[in-house]
Amino acid sequence: MGVARLARILGLDVLAPALLGAAATLGFAPFGYYGLTFLALVGLIALWWPATTRRGAWRGFVFGLAHFGTGIYWTFVSTYYYGGAPLPMAIGLVCLLTVYMALYPAFVGALAGFTRRLPRSVWALAILPGAWLLAELVRSWVMTGFPWLSLGYSLIDAPVTSLAPLGGVYFLGVLMMIGASTVVLLFAGSLFARALAVAIIALTPLGLWYTPPAMEWTRPAGAPISVDVVQGNFAQSIKWQRDTFATTLNRYRALTERSNADLVVWPEVAIPAPANRVQPYLSDIRKLAGDRDQTVLAGVLVHESDDAPYYNAVLALGAGEGRYYKRHLVPFGEYFPVPDFIKSWLDGIDMRYSDFGFGADDQPLIDVDGVKVGLSICFEDAFGYEIAKALPAAGLLVNVTNDGWFAGTTAAAQHLEIARMRALEAGRPMLRAANTGISAIIDYDGRVRERTPEFTVANIESHVQPREGLTPYMRIGDGPLWMAGFLLTGLGLLAGFVQRRRRPVRKAD
Repeated sequence: MGVARLARILGLDVLAPALLGAAATLGFAPFGYYGLTFLALVGLIALWWPATTRRGAWRGFVFGLAHFGTGIYWTFVSTYYYGGAPLPMAIGLVCLLTVYMALYPAFVGALAGFTRRLPRSVWALAILPGAWLLAELVRSWVMTGFPWLSLGYSLIDAPVTSLAPLGGVYFLGVLMMIGASTVVLLFAGSLFARALAVAIIALTPLGLWYTPPAMEWTRPAGAPISVDVVQGNFAQSIKWQRDTFATTLNRYRALTERSNADLVVWPEVAIPAPANRVQPYLSDIRKLAGDRDQTVLAGVLVHESDDAPYYNAVLALGAGEGRYYKRHLVPFGEYFPVPDFIKSWLDGIDMRYSDFGFGADDQPLIDVDGVKVGLSICFEDAFGYEIAKALPAAGLLVNVTNDGWFAGTTAAAQHLEIARMRALEAGRPMLRAANTGISAIIDYDGRVRERTPEFTVANIESHVQPREGLTPYMRIGDGPLWMAGFLLTGLGLLAGFVQRRRRPVRKAD
């Protein structure tokens, strides 16, 4: 193989997709350069244009390694610094996760190469977007799902956000793929494909103009309620230390005492102890809030009996009554889907792990002064269907979290971006209480009204307007998207097999 040919292959198969994958990450929080994500997709589709099945898969895989490697590197922080994993194991686990995530764009690339003999307009505007859509949906479901860095999140501040209540984050992602494919067709397609691309580009502003804004889908319900989002700011490294315990109790009591809000929200597991061990303290907070006709949503662990599991929970104290148990747990974070002998081995190497209980799907909503509250804990807000379980009854959404596990990384900003998308999809305001930040009040249109800095003791007092009604996405969910993804991918595979039987594909570089 000549030097020039080797350099060309390395450039197209390694350097170019790696640079594009890293650039795609810059469209997500905290950077927000969604134009770079779009251009990275244009470049990736251009790399897939002449590629064989094998080369298409490889280029997609390298793109995914760079994209997810730069986007979810923060999992190392929680695994090594706070999870207690040995350094080689922590590096290995993060690498395995990155490789797993990269398999999804590799699948799309393989299908791109397999179907490249189809008419390019069909290939670019149907097969590739359909395969990408299916890949993101499957990624949100396999092993309970890890939908981080789904394309649509990068568009939370783009001019197309009015489309999110129609079809959700995966709908935005597939539209982004169609847009990128349109650009490629404009420069590399046939005369018909270029004319089609021009038509799509010309009609896009008209379609956005006639898309109803977010306010059209839901409407105000009742009077606004006063709220106070509390950020206690206890670093994960000291949160569970005995010397910090009294300070924790005193701080949350003091921050609550000075609030006159109808609803006070504490972060996830604000009190680092099971509820049955701090009953006098919780009773004190319950009386304090009840005397002021106030409801405190307190994040705490619940252990109902010796033979029952621990639950990651939120308790309503004061005027409101009820509790919420987290139902969508994080695999290998909150439960370990492995045999008992592996858990024994983890105990032997002093690696900390948890096995929490799963909350029921049909938990009653907590009522705050006549307003039903749809609760989610931490990672649950990454799933639109989890939020939908509280609708249409809930007039307000609340997410409590502890992003201190990933302190100093981009994870907190990415998580806030995800919460904003859920509020926009649901047409509901969301209160977000985070232990070390970023805590925020998010409007029903996904805009952040107020937010705290990270790593500070802070609280946000404001008024929020509950809303009622259902957006189209909350009404129909992801079902039509699953159907479209399977249909387009299946048709692509079928057409690719037919083409290969009719005409053998020439081997390419």
